[in-house]
Amino acid sequence: MIVDLPDTNTSKISKALVRIREEGGAVALGRVLTLIIASTMGREEEAIEAANDASREHPMRVIVVSTQEETDSKTPVDAKVDAEIRVGGDAGASEVIVLRAYGDAASDPESLVTGLLLPDAPVVTWWPGVAPVIPADSPLGRLAYRRITDSSAQPDPQAALHRLCSSYRPGDTDFAWTRLTLWRAQLAAVLDQPPYEAVTAVQVSGAADSPRRRSSPPGCSSSSP
Repeated sequence: MIVDLPDTNTSKISKALVRIREEGGAVALGRVLTLIIASTMGREEEAIEAANDASREHPMRVIVVSTQEETDSKTPVDAKVDAEIRVGGDAGASEVIVLRAYGDAASDPESLVTGLLLPDAPVVTWWPGVAPVIPADSPLGRLAYRRITDSSAQPDPQAALHRLCSSYRPGDTDFAWTRLTLWRAQLAAVLDQPPYEAVTAVQVSGAADSPRRRSSPPGCSSSSP
């Protein structure tokens, strides 16, 4: 089920969530976290689909803050927020709140989501596209105990990973590291096999622009992500 709330505000969204809960059952109970997805308009659905899949193991409230791209924001528009509330089959095991902010309404994303966070639940912020220079200092990053970026989605992936390294704060995670999980497990399994001879050299090849070619930039601990 999808409930549209055009030209709305946080108070109206909260009331709509209560109404949906009363009419359809306790859809907001048992959530383990609030996931904030910072996206741009027209690019939200892939991230929402991924969040819905993850919610089947970790039920959550998903809040999508969608703003115009910089090239579009140069055209003056009236300040407003259009919202969607998705529950049931349209939201996996979560509830999804999509906030599309226009004009000056997009200038303070922190205030848009603060009233919608689950009480006493951790907050995770994810930038599936271009991330802030210092995620922990960004408005949505300040709300989160865990901040997820994807250096592969940046214009210059390796430079983005170096920048994230220099501004690293506890709780920062980049998919350049997590995507190596299976590869690291396979490598460990190979070294665990007999005849247990000493390894004298290893050669790893990959795409020239892939940040995973150097998942730990100089000066950055390999365990920090």
